[in-house]
Amino acid sequence: MALAHDGVVQSVTCAAILDEFAEKLRDKFAFEEERVQQAVGDIRACSEMVTVPGAFRVVAADPDDDVVIECALVGGASIVVNGDRHLRALGQYEGIRVLSASEFLLSVLG
Repeated sequence: MALAHDGVVQSVTCAAILDEFAEKLRDKFAFEEERVQQAVGDIRACSEMVTVPGAFRVVAADPDDDVVIECALVGGASIVVNGDRHLRALGQYEGIRVLSASEFLLSVLG
């Protein structure tokens, strides 16, 4: 998020993605609620928030991942940075590339 905070890239997100992020921080990483809210707030502060209708279907293997692609489409993103195996298997959708964090950093920082 440092690149978005510094204005090097534009981050786009939506409420559903932030909700899932918060859930992962709580359940998988045992973050305390204050720390969860701080992390979510940090992302919200340097991201463009978009509204996602939730009717999009493209990730057949895991429909919960559809919101990520839909958010990218609504927000006009060219890259989705995500390590989820179902999204990574998609590779790209309508010109939106799905990259791991390391692939993204290499493409931005060269």
